[in-house]
Amino acid sequence: GGQRGAQFAYLGRVRGVRATPDQIVICGGFSQALVLLCRVLRQRRVARIAVEDPCFLLHRILIQAAGLEPVAVPVDEQGLRTSLLAGLDVGAVLLSPAHSYPSGAVLSADRRVELLTWARESGGLVIEDDYDAELRYDRTPIGALQGLDPQRVAYGGTVSKVLSPALRLGWLVAPPELTSELIL
Repeated sequence: GGQRGAQFAYLGRVRGVRATPDQIVICGGFSQALVLLCRVLRQRRVARIAVEDPCFLLHRILIQAAGLEPVAVPVDEQGLRTSLLAGLDVGAVLLSPAHSYPSGAVLSADRRVELLTWARESGGLVIEDDYDAELRYDRTPIGALQGLDPQRVAYGGTVSKVLSPALRLGWLVAPPELTSELIL
């Protein structure tokens, strides 16, 4: 209802996310969104998820706790080294393209294209953690990767940086084919 409608308006206007309100799953933070996605991926027989190296350690722990294997992919000054994905047996990639943690790298335009090409060709899912992209003081915020391919990107975010980490309020915008599996 109202909360999803307001979130829908914000995500479209501010972050460039393309979705319908029924694709938004309100969660207890991005961590819960990641766990939900991992469960769906495991049901779909995905065994491994590529993660940024370095990355937020809790994400690796959550992936492992869900029964999946995190596979480290190096990050350099242009973000995740997407050219390495073709040689990996992974069904998804978790990354923060607007501001990789802790390196601060931003996924370059060329690598965004390469990542989405990998997703389309492999059938893989891109999991976008957009934890603080709108809080940029050093440059104009970069639009969400999800807006470039809503069928291949699951977009997650949280209010923990904007309001308070104590709220544990986040969202997940899933590709339409995953939405019903996430809310069961």
